[in-house]
Amino acid sequence: MKYSNILKSTLTILLISTHVQANALSKVSTEPYEYTGFKGQVVAAQKGTFQVPENRSDPKSRLLNISFVTFPSTSKNPKRPIVYLAGGPGGSATGTAKRPRFALFQKLREVSDVILYDQRGTGLSNDIDKCQGSNSDMTIPSDETTLMATIITDIKTCVEQWQKQGVDLKGYTTKENSHDLADLSKALGVDKVNLWAISYGTHLAFSTAKYHPEIINQMVLASSEGLNHTIKRPARIQALIEKVDLMLKQNPKTADKYPDLLGTMKTVLNKLAVTPQVVKAKSFRGKDITVGISKIDLQFVISYVLLMDPKYLSQMPKMFYQMEQGDFTSVAPYVAYIKSQTSSYSAMSIAMDAASGISDDRWAMVQEEAKTSLVGRTTNQPFPDINHVVPVDDAGDEFRQEVVTDIPTLFLAGTLDGRTIYESQIELTKNFSNKSIITIDGAGHNLYVSHPDVATSVVSFLQGEKVPTKTITLAPIEFH
Repeated sequence: MKYSNILKSTLTILLISTHVQANALSKVSTEPYEYTGFKGQVVAAQKGTFQVPENRSDPKSRLLNISFVTFPSTSKNPKRPIVYLAGGPGGSATGTAKRPRFALFQKLREVSDVILYDQRGTGLSNDIDKCQGSNSDMTIPSDETTLMATIITDIKTCVEQWQKQGVDLKGYTTKENSHDLADLSKALGVDKVNLWAISYGTHLAFSTAKYHPEIINQMVLASSEGLNHTIKRPARIQALIEKVDLMLKQNPKTADKYPDLLGTMKTVLNKLAVTPQVVKAKSFRGKDITVGISKIDLQFVISYVLLMDPKYLSQMPKMFYQMEQGDFTSVAPYVAYIKSQTSSYSAMSIAMDAASGISDDRWAMVQEEAKTSLVGRTTNQPFPDINHVVPVDDAGDEFRQEVVTDIPTLFLAGTLDGRTIYESQIELTKNFSNKSIITIDGAGHNLYVSHPDVATSVVSFLQGEKVPTKTITLAPIEFH
């Protein structure tokens, strides 16, 4: 046999072997599963599990069990499966459905099977231990330099813990996560799926649309986070605060009560920068607590809580006017909550955000904008400060180039979303040639249950009906 024939035969054997291995990994095992949802409702569901390599670039990679729960369709002629992608990163689909969005999960069963897909490292698909970092003294106001140094030390310790457990963090990237979705479609035996996502889930959907467009039939994307949007722009957070200030001034009910929210916030933050506070208050569970509050502690509360959704935003003016008068008791439980969260680390969450990273141009812009934003860079911290101690490969600028596609997509965007800012979301829609955009005026980040028309539109779109671009206007915020 000639050398070329030997080589050809060898390649054929390798290709067949690879195909067999891929098929073996794509097999799904199923079992009956009783799912208990919001307020104790029980659904007769199915749990499915299939295997994927933890790190596809490593031939010796260990295998991960990826699990999901399927709510069977109630339709006589179900359409393609709807796969729910939770936010975070680190959120669990099976956990999300236990909260108020449960009703929408059930409504979508009228369209097709609804799959609560737990991404690698989350929910039923997680075999990685959480890592507990340093238990900082809650009574001490945070110092930014000390806080970041502590977090970096914690991450180094956590990485060692995860590596001893046999975890290959290089596998926990959004690109690997999108490859898992391609394997899910094979495991289900379907040519295409519908992706239904929020926040980081949309980041994953964008990645899948870039690398595996062939498996996507339609997408519903809420509170979108682009491929180069892991690190948010401080100037846009500042613009949202200024918008709230204007809302207060233009409302006869609040114009006299809160005449200058922007000025009050600046005053409070400047005072805390010089004189941090130590406050005795009650926790959300009614326990006596003592909390240290510095400028950065309050900035984290603004970024991660108060600007998230209208129910928190409605409290912000009163809180700041109280703080201006020296009363920090109403904000203290929120500071305590944020501090309690900063010492617990999820491998999936840390690795995914570190790998997605940020382009050099955007990073330069973020640092410059942070100088004049009331929240500084706290919308993103501890990223990208910790990226250098997380052993993942940066996804690169090719990954961060936003996707261009004709996949039918319904975008849902809230005008008061302080996590994935409305203007940023609208920018992302420009590369979609087959899109509808529903603006929910007055909605925040968690908008799926903000108005009944949101659910109706999502169901209609996934039924294959034309959903026009429109605006849903919510009732004005009742500021406290």
